[in-house]
Formats: sequence, C-alpha cells, structure tokens
Amino acid sequence: RKHEPYSFDWWIDMTVSFWCLVIAGIMAGLVVGLASIDHLTLEIAAKKNAKLAKSAKVIFAVINNHHWMLVTLLLINAACLETLPIYLNKAVDELIAIAIAVIGVLFIG
Repeated sequence: RKHEPYSFDWWIDMTVSFWCLVIAGIMAGLVVGLASIDHLTLEIAAKKNAKLAKSAKVIFAVINNHHWMLVTLLLINAACLETLPIYLNKAVDELIAIAIAVIGVLFIG
C-alpha cells in the first residue's frame, strides 16, 4: 500500500530506506576492510606501539574468526539490501523504487 507523500508513514519508509543504505554501506566497507587486514603486518606494528596493541587485540579477535565475521557482515548487508526496495516501494512508484535501489546499491556497495 502506497503512503501519501510527506505523510508520517512516508517519512518512516524513507528513513528506513536511508538507514538500510547506510548500514549496507558500512557492512560492505567492513567486509573489504577487515578481510584485507594483513595479520603479520598488524602484529609487527602492535609490538612497536602499546596503544595499537590494544586495538590489534580486539581486531585479532574478530579477524581470527573470519568465517563468522564474513557470514555476519554479509547477512546484515543482504538483509538491508533486501529490505530497501520493500520500504521504497511503499513510498514511491515501483520504477522509481527500483531505480533508487539499484543506483543506491551501486554507489554504496
């Protein structure tokens, strides 16, 4: 069911759509960023700097379980990207919803 433009429900749909794009972008960035960390380089850098050692310890806990990390990030990313057109379709016409979703995913992803 379409919501009237600029109504309360329309703003909720657009807000959910916006946050779906933001969260999908963050997850895509985390996938690339965390998957590309070189374990040995970070370990060597952590031995030289005490502050970096604390951060490295947290990062190692995440990247050492890389299968869980990837599954979690990709699952959240997929959920956001699948939710996006559902809420956009409630706020705008179908063709505009498809265009916004595709262009948004291309730029954010």
